[in-house]
Amino acid sequence: MKQSRTQIFTFPSERYVTRAFHAGVSLHSHTEHSQERLDDLPRYLDRMPVVSQFLRWERKRYLAATGANLDFSRAYWRGPLSAQSAYELECSQIGRLGLRALVSLTDHDTIDAGLLLQAGRPAGEIPISVEWTVPYEQTYFHIGIHNLHSTLAISFMQEFANYTRKLQAYVLGQLFEALEADPSTLVVLNHPLWDMGGVGRTQLTANLRKFFQVYGRHIHALEINGLRSWPENLAAAGLAGEFDYPVVAGGDRHGLEPNAVINLTRANTFAEFAEEIRVERSSDIAVLPQYQEPLAFRHLLCAWDAVREHPQFAGRQYWVARVFVVCDDGVERPLSALWTKGTPAWIDPCLNVIGVLASPPVRTAARLAYQAAGSPTP
Repeated sequence: MKQSRTQIFTFPSERYVTRAFHAGVSLHSHTEHSQERLDDLPRYLDRMPVVSQFLRWERKRYLAATGANLDFSRAYWRGPLSAQSAYELECSQIGRLGLRALVSLTDHDTIDAGLLLQAGRPAGEIPISVEWTVPYEQTYFHIGIHNLHSTLAISFMQEFANYTRKLQAYVLGQLFEALEADPSTLVVLNHPLWDMGGVGRTQLTANLRKFFQVYGRHIHALEINGLRSWPENLAAAGLAGEFDYPVVAGGDRHGLEPNAVINLTRANTFAEFAEEIRVERSSDIAVLPQYQEPLAFRHLLCAWDAVREHPQFAGRQYWVARVFVVCDDGVERPLSALWTKGTPAWIDPCLNVIGVLASPPVRTAARLAYQAAGSPTP
C-alpha cells in the first residue's frame, strides 16, 4: 500500500495552484433534509451576551409554570437550503476558482438530497451520499459515505438504520466490507476529534484507537473540517499521519456560507476522485478565505442563517417553519403549528442580538481585532 500524502494550500495567497487541477470537490454539507438536533443549543446560548440572561429567565418561568425543565432534546431544525440550492451554492464557489465542481451533499442519516439531484441525470453524475451517525462504545462517530451506487443506496440506508437500532458489532464490520467492495465509494471519518458524545478527550481518543483497530482498514481518509478550529484540525491531521490515512476537506456547511475548505483534484468524476484517495492515497486541500474569520463569528453567522427570514424559500421562509418538536403524542410538528399566538416574547430580543453579532460590520471588526492581536487562524 502506498504511503499517504496530503498537501494543504491557503487561499488567496496560493490561488495559483488551481492551474494544476481539473476540479474542486465539495465534501460534507447539509440541506433542508438534514435533521439538526438541538440538544446542545443551551450550551451555545449560554455563551452569548444578553441571550444567556433571557434563556435563564425563560428556564425559571417554564419550570415554575410546568414543573419540568425545558427539553431541547425533543427539538431539531432543518437548514434553509433545498438540495438544488445547496448544490448550486457549492458549484458557484468552485466555479469562481476556475474549476469544475464535484459536490457531495451529506445530510444526517438520509440520502434524500442526492436522490433528488440524481433524478433525471446520468447515473453517477451526482454523488448519493450521507453522513451516517454510528453509535460506538460510549460515544458516536459521523462517517461520511460518498457516492453510493444508485441501485444499492436505499438498501444500504435500511441496513444502516438496522445497525443503529441493534448495535451488533459484526453487522458494522459487514457493512464496512460491503461499502469497500465498490471502488467508487469513499468512506471518511468526519471531524474525528470533535467530542460529540461529551465523553472527554481521553475517552474519545481511546474509543477512536479501538475503532481504528477493528474497522480502520475500511476508512479511506480522515477529515479536516471547515467549522472546527485549526488546532483541532491540526490534531486530526496528526492522527491521520499516525495511522497513515490521507486527509480530506469537509466543509460541514449548514447555512448560506459555502464550504470553507474544499478538495482539489485532477480527476474528472467523483469515482476518479475516490480512486485518488483510496488507491493513490493522495490528497490536495484548499483552505478558502472565509476560514480566516474568527470561528465564533462564523458559528454565529450559521446560527443567523438558521433563524433569519429567507423570502426566496416559499413555505419555509420563517424559522418557526424549520424547527420541529416531538410532541407528547409522538408526532413531530413545526413550531409554526404550535405557537399559534406568535413566538414567546423572550425570543425576538435573542434573535436580534444574534443578528447584530452576525452582521458584516461586527464580523469585520472582530476579524480586525484578531489580526491586531496577532491571533492564529481560528
